[in-house]
Amino acid sequence: MFTIKKASVSDAKDLGLIHALSWKKAYEGIVPKEILHKITPEKRAQFFEKALTLQWEEDYLLTVDNLPAGLLCLGKARDEDCMDATGEIWGIYLHPDFYGQGYGRILLEYGLSELRHRSFERAVLWVLKENIHAIRFYEHLGFREEGAEKELFIGKPLSEVRFIIEL
Repeated sequence: MFTIKKASVSDAKDLGLIHALSWKKAYEGIVPKEILHKITPEKRAQFFEKALTLQWEEDYLLTVDNLPAGLLCLGKARDEDCMDATGEIWGIYLHPDFYGQGYGRILLEYGLSELRHRSFERAVLWVLKENIHAIRFYEHLGFREEGAEKELFIGKPLSEVRFIIEL
């Protein structure tokens, strides 16, 4: 049995665990090992505690049989070139123990439903260009590459591409 709830400061430890383990698994071979090694559940928990206390972002926690399984971050689109009626999935992360069981789809659909309820007409998300697995996942669920691209430096130069879906 699974539940999704709006995260609170008391969930920071679980969010940190999910985020750190997800990054290490999903970005293996994309982000340099020395960067991934520095990402720890404790450091990420500190970030989420601060982010939730200061209300920097809106996070949701997925639990499966009372175990922390997934994390969803969403809100208004952060890019200046997006129209007002555009929401954004800021991040979606699964604990690796829950990969391949349909929970990523459940979290994403929950996030899109939340954005629809807030009267957003479309949603965007950013994905690393080298993250082919994630790109296929988003395309399978109806997202399409929208054309915007930005450069990041996460131990090496990386590109992110923006995907969009009409709600």
